[in-house]
Amino acid sequence: MEKQVAILMSTYNGEQYLGEQIQSIVDQTYSNWHLYIRDDGSKDNTTNIIKSYAEKDDRITFFNEKKIQNVGVVKSFMELLDKTDADFYMFSDQDDLWLPDKIAETLQCMVKQPYQQMPICIHSDLKVVNERLQGTHRMNGDRVWHDFYHLMFRNCVTGCTMMINQSLKIEAENARTDLSKVYMHDWWLALIASAFGKVVYLDEATLLYRQHGDNVMGSYETRSVRNYLHRALHQSADLKRTKGAFMMINEFKHVYGDKLNGKKKKYVSEYAKVFSGGTLITNLCLAIKLPPVKDTLKGKIFTTYLMTVYARKLRE
Repeated sequence: MEKQVAILMSTYNGEQYLGEQIQSIVDQTYSNWHLYIRDDGSKDNTTNIIKSYAEKDDRITFFNEKKIQNVGVVKSFMELLDKTDADFYMFSDQDDLWLPDKIAETLQCMVKQPYQQMPICIHSDLKVVNERLQGTHRMNGDRVWHDFYHLMFRNCVTGCTMMINQSLKIEAENARTDLSKVYMHDWWLALIASAFGKVVYLDEATLLYRQHGDNVMGSYETRSVRNYLHRALHQSADLKRTKGAFMMINEFKHVYGDKLNGKKKKYVSEYAKVFSGGTLITNLCLAIKLPPVKDTLKGKIFTTYLMTVYARKLRE
């Protein structure tokens, strides 16, 4: 029997590209899916587009048609995950274009894993394109890491490429979680999977990731000297992401601290203090004793710099 896949989409003022994205899901080679769309308070024609597709295809549900409310992207996706049921779950942005075999290839990768025994998160690469879907650059390249310690400090799992299993959904359904402390839903789910199960990378681009001025989250930066210089002079984005990481570590300790042991428990317990009360001195001592785990030496140094120089801002 074919596995049922729930596709979870959150929309907000997405009229420009939404139709193309939904159609790319309708055109998938794997057909046993159901698309649940939650609108987060759009003011444009988004809801009418959702209604028109839902009327044409009974595999599409306008999840909150009668109760449209703005709750933010994290709570929107997590509400969809909490209130839908399937064998596996995928997440969709409103402005990308799924390649025809995206579901089939991701599912094939999933069923090769011990998905009945532990939380599993599959994610793939993607092609970064412009508004007209032009571009060939693959986003991840060799910048992929799956161990818990790397994912504590930086995420490489893009939500629109993910498929998760029922075990991961159940693990994430914790009433004690304060979703306002979850920086992004994909990062949170990847962190849970890496702590208690497995994160697996499908080294194929399964969608066209459209970059434009309205994106909630953009693609990764390049490693050029020019980019490093720009980041050194304009640190607000890195500081926001770093604060988000420590905020989530602190929340992870609150929710899952009792389930952790050994090195994982030690890292989470110590780095949670950066958000809850760290100072320049205590953060520097921590970085020396338990260095932040990053994929490059520059990354470790830069994270240490941010958590010491901006210690007060990281706990505000």
